[in-house]
Amino acid sequence: MTKTRSLGLSLVAVFITPLFPQSVPISSVPGLSAALPPATACTGKTNLLCAIPNLYGPYGLVLPNPGIAPSFVSSFQTSFAATATQLSLLPLANPSGFVYQYDSQTGLYSRTTQSLGPVLTERGETIGRHKFSFGATYQRFRFQKLDGVDLHDIPAVLPAVKSSVPAGDSYLAGQFISTQNSVDLKMNEFTVFATYGLTNRIDISVAVPYMQIGFNVNSVATINRIEGTEPIVYPGPSGTPVVGCCSNGGPGPYGPVFANFFNPKAPATSIIREFSNNQSTLPGDLYWNPNKNTAQGLDDITIRGKANLYHDEKVSFALVTDLRLPTGDAANFLGSGALGVKPMAVLSFREGFLTPHVNVGYQWNGSSILAGNPYLGTKSTLPGSAVFSGGSDLPVSRYVTFSADYLGAELVNSPRIGMETFQSPGPLATTGQVGTFQTIVPLGKHVYNQSDAAIGLKISAYEHLLLTMNAIISLNDAGLRQRVTPMAGLSYIF
Repeated sequence: MTKTRSLGLSLVAVFITPLFPQSVPISSVPGLSAALPPATACTGKTNLLCAIPNLYGPYGLVLPNPGIAPSFVSSFQTSFAATATQLSLLPLANPSGFVYQYDSQTGLYSRTTQSLGPVLTERGETIGRHKFSFGATYQRFRFQKLDGVDLHDIPAVLPAVKSSVPAGDSYLAGQFISTQNSVDLKMNEFTVFATYGLTNRIDISVAVPYMQIGFNVNSVATINRIEGTEPIVYPGPSGTPVVGCCSNGGPGPYGPVFANFFNPKAPATSIIREFSNNQSTLPGDLYWNPNKNTAQGLDDITIRGKANLYHDEKVSFALVTDLRLPTGDAANFLGSGALGVKPMAVLSFREGFLTPHVNVGYQWNGSSILAGNPYLGTKSTLPGSAVFSGGSDLPVSRYVTFSADYLGAELVNSPRIGMETFQSPGPLATTGQVGTFQTIVPLGKHVYNQSDAAIGLKISAYEHLLLTMNAIISLNDAGLRQRVTPMAGLSYIF
């Protein structure tokens, strides 16, 4: 049984010590509260979905300037919020493998196939009338890349957001911050399966997954001062702050005239700060991030119906429909947050020792917060996907079957990310030269392919007991990927 899930993610905790252990209280900076941008739908939330939006604090990356609050917007934040819909196809394996035929005249069951079947794809045969199969699997995910970008080495440039206040804000809007980011994403998935043969040709199955998720995000932000353009903050005619140009330091109305810094007590030198979603700060601090970095619980339950429409000694054809129920907590990446339906056609052959099979289907999804905007708290439709898989299982003996499959999916209207080069507006104060920086950017919605190979073994270690071992190997970098995904399962048929 396979299942397509749009998630957003999971990453395990690494303790990060900020460069300035004491965060900046909003009340400690004169006039800052009035200049702060409005809070977002993630402000004060502790779920994993808001971990990246809240990474720099409840107002985005705002610097503790006296009387002004230029904020910086990160493509790193917005790109990852959007690409929660891209985050991989997570195959859900069915460990059952025995196929029986019930003879109404004798009242006996006979095993009809020597092969124990594929691991991650379906075959046309059903398990047999009134047969019941029960099993469990474990899959381990340690993600390394998103659309080819190394998750532990993500550069992002944050340009300042221009506003009408204070006067002269255009000088502040020319500033930018560069960041180096690391996203650590880990998942353990435990799934319990049950399949019951209503008749010799109709099966009903259910898969109940339980997820453990670790999600840790780390960002090192650097203020890049541009030579000769450091804004000066001074009182205007009515006493409100006004921004002028230009200085590289020196005396001013509020002390040294550096407009951008992280620590008001050291404005000349505090240009680097480290952030993470497990930083220790208190509500009311400028950089307070309340988000946890782990979650666990029930994922989306999938119900499968399978009807065999044709069967002879060499060919078997079935129609399969998966119904995915949004039983998990999508805000903590425990499920998709949307109803999903996947009809699929399954064709199996028997030719000598080989038993090739082909699966073709399409996954439709409803609306979810994962496809929407976590800043606004809105939902949108999750991308669909065309599924096309095939392979063959080879019975080494009556008790051992080797399986090899190709797993393909064509995602439709799914967001992607990429890289581009950002050039500083002028020479950097640190080098005297124009700086160039790589930065992550959203590329919009596309149709793209995800391809994997799967190899596995099914071993009948004891009568009616089946041990399954499998490995999925990624064949391209599209979406959220890891090189090899191991799986182990155990099932028993009554």
